[in-house]
Amino acid sequence: MKRALILIVTSALFAWSCGEDIIEVDPGPGKEQGGEQGGKEENPNPETPPEPEEPKQVIPADLQELAKLYIDTPGGKAVTSRDVWVEFATIRIVGDGGVELYSDDSLKIRGRGNSTWNNYPKKPYYIKLDHQADFFGTGKSKRWVLLANWMDRTLLRNVVAFEAAKRTSMAWTPSGDFVELYLNGKHLGNYWLGEKINVEGSKFSADYLYSLDTSDPSETDFTDRNLYRANTRTYGVPVEVKYPDRDDYEGNTFSAVVSAAQKQLEAVDKAVSSGDLSLIDLDSFCDWYLVHELCYNLEPKHPKSCFFHFRAGKLYAGPIWDFDWATFTTDHSGLFLKECMWYKNLFSNKTFVARLKERWAELKPSFEGLIDFIDDKAEWIRSSEEVNHNMWPCYPNNLSEDGSRMVNHDEQLSFDGAVTRMQNSLTQRISSIDSAISRL
Repeated sequence: MKRALILIVTSALFAWSCGEDIIEVDPGPGKEQGGEQGGKEENPNPETPPEPEEPKQVIPADLQELAKLYIDTPGGKAVTSRDVWVEFATIRIVGDGGVELYSDDSLKIRGRGNSTWNNYPKKPYYIKLDHQADFFGTGKSKRWVLLANWMDRTLLRNVVAFEAAKRTSMAWTPSGDFVELYLNGKHLGNYWLGEKINVEGSKFSADYLYSLDTSDPSETDFTDRNLYRANTRTYGVPVEVKYPDRDDYEGNTFSAVVSAAQKQLEAVDKAVSSGDLSLIDLDSFCDWYLVHELCYNLEPKHPKSCFFHFRAGKLYAGPIWDFDWATFTTDHSGLFLKECMWYKNLFSNKTFVARLKERWAELKPSFEGLIDFIDDKAEWIRSSEEVNHNMWPCYPNNLSEDGSRMVNHDEQLSFDGAVTRMQNSLTQRISSIDSAISRL
């Protein structure tokens, strides 16, 4: 009896002395002891979860020649509309030595653009994938464009403008590169394959994306398309709400989005006209303006494809788009866009003018570096450009405004001559802007 009592006491003391070693395992957030796992302890040494895969860039940056892009539609169906998709097309991208870099059989393709689609022999296209792809290491997207650049003797105008914008504070600028396009087995020449301006998918964030566009001046047409005409503004430019996408709304429900978007713009207009800059992002407005002046893009005078976006209580300028018409031309002195849109009021605002001067001083060295960028890009497309120009000579152009049958006035130059002229234009514009801004 005495021995049994000793054993009981000894066992109790042993259990007490080991108490620090009896550990309750924290089940972790969202789990309770004795739950689905019956109170079993978790593995004290769980395996480290694998790192998420980095997006795979489809077209490597170190290719020795332009990638070839093959698109084939079912039965070779022609792409004849910018409104109707041709579906179930296949896409293949082939790199150096015939190596296949990408393929997919869920492509949709249709035409895109206004005058470029309706009036030019070399057509631009809009393509859409069912599966996101990261073609250039800039992030995955389903939506891509193929710019024909037919009127551009250099083929470089849009690319150089995009590069200028990327050197600024603007939130996002489309990325892309040149490819050789083959549609239903036919070689169509040199195209720029690049990102479509698009909020969803998330190149940049926005509550509203606006496109100022006078290409269709009919107020009735804009109303019918669930758009609105900005009659409240002194410049009276039609404005399309590009994001949110009206296709995501049924019936008249999109009208509420339009009304809210319009109220935001009206608030911005009222503030800017009264000298209050709190509702605009000052740096993006400075940089957007300077890129257009640098490239001598006068479209803000009669806006087409002029984008602005609203987020977090402010209106931001950009992204930029469409720089192939009458840009990078020579012998232009001074500033040309001071009376356009919001800038008429902004140039009377001392805060804006002071910041514009600062931004020009900050950006000027980077803009000067575009001369070398043009050399590099011209060399990259040299062989492709020669074939493309033989296929699609850009003279004459029946849409010229001065009867010359030329838009950019380099159409009859050699490729090297046109590239040199572009570089001279940039050098002249930098000097001219420098002088004009110093006098503000």
